[in-house]
Amino acid sequence: MEGSDLKTIVVGAGKLGFELASRLCHENLDVVVIDRIASQLDEIERNLDVMTIHGNGASLRVLRQAGASDAQLFIAVTEHDEVNMLACILAKQLGARTTIARVRDPDYDTERALETSGTYPGVDVTINPDHQAAAELARFIKNPEASEFDYLAGGKVQILSYLIAPDSPLANTRVRDLELETSTLVAVIRNGDVTIPRGNTVLLPGDKVFVVARRGTPSIFGWRAGGEARRLQKVSIMGGSGIGYYLARSLEALTVHGVQVKVFEPDVDVCQVLAEAFPRITVVHGDASRIEVLEEENARESDVAAVVGDNDQTNLLTGYFLKRMGVPRVAVALSRTDYLPFMTPMELDATVVPRVSAAAAILKIARGDRVLSMALLKEGRAEVLEMLVAEDSPACGVALRDLGVPEGAVIGVLVRDGQVIVPRGDTRIAGGDHVIVFATEAAKEVTARLFEPR
Repeated sequence: MEGSDLKTIVVGAGKLGFELASRLCHENLDVVVIDRIASQLDEIERNLDVMTIHGNGASLRVLRQAGASDAQLFIAVTEHDEVNMLACILAKQLGARTTIARVRDPDYDTERALETSGTYPGVDVTINPDHQAAAELARFIKNPEASEFDYLAGGKVQILSYLIAPDSPLANTRVRDLELETSTLVAVIRNGDVTIPRGNTVLLPGDKVFVVARRGTPSIFGWRAGGEARRLQKVSIMGGSGIGYYLARSLEALTVHGVQVKVFEPDVDVCQVLAEAFPRITVVHGDASRIEVLEEENARESDVAAVVGDNDQTNLLTGYFLKRMGVPRVAVALSRTDYLPFMTPMELDATVVPRVSAAAAILKIARGDRVLSMALLKEGRAEVLEMLVAEDSPACGVALRDLGVPEGAVIGVLVRDGQVIVPRGDTRIAGGDHVIVFATEAAKEVTARLFEPR
């Protein structure tokens, strides 16, 4: 990881700003946090070893005070898109090396603007947590075997998670007895706690397990876990602003294949926007947290539902209603991770925490070229790193069993010359390999050093 002489400035001390500041502190970076709200800065000062500045992050005076001219990384994540973009533009003029802005309003269409005309000079990267959360939910919806789904290594490797059903043949089985030849079981989440499994780890009903393998191979694991794939016919989205808007945009193409996509939204103005933007999607003006609305619109007939409103408690309650009504697969968006332990007793299938997803994207940039891609397990308590093995790293030429991978970490797969390798104890790592590593926060630094230059 980079040294402490590298300065990172975070503008905005809300939930995402706190998440970023906390994780950047663990990267040995010199972190400065700016916010206009003193109480939010007080919370950061009580919990983190960072410098704080009370002021407007889009003010040249404040940016000079923070040392923006020396910043290697400048991140603006306030609640206001315009403030974030202006702060980045000013910081870039002062000399900040890389600038990142959180931009959520679809009207800005930052992806297209930045790819073509350079409409926002001074903003190097835009991060849209709602868009990223919608992409994760779309993968969940389109892949009925898994509760969560993502690609790594340029699409060559996939990571899926499954819930172990009570009647699954995997329940009460030790990991060493699973006979997984083409995939690796890399993480278990039980009652909200993340465990990196070892051979004697016993899988229990209700566990969420993460499996990594070459693209297309883990489907047999999903069958054994108790998942039952079914043809997608009806999708319900509960909430039409923010995540719901982007999810509707992502799923509209499914309607061409006969899939009915229905969005429930209580705000009539938002309904109008959705109806105009996505004419092939059915928009229902109604509050999905009310059982009578769900019954009237036959929500129980949905194959899958995504609950993406603005209130965590309402989302959980709506998700619970939908499961009790018989909807096979229900995903819920949450802003607070302390609600995650309720997912299992409520029998909800998947969750997405937008700020955790956004933090993963930003941390990847902070870590530089040797980290090729990165994701955080949605609960944020473990990381998935794809790292490029340095030619002179401690891992080169060493058999996996002798590498000394710490407790709390596991190497899921290697990618060598474009080929995916599921490693075993006698597998030797070579310089130039891409290793995909799963590690808890405590084991991350020690594990990463195995693949970095001596």
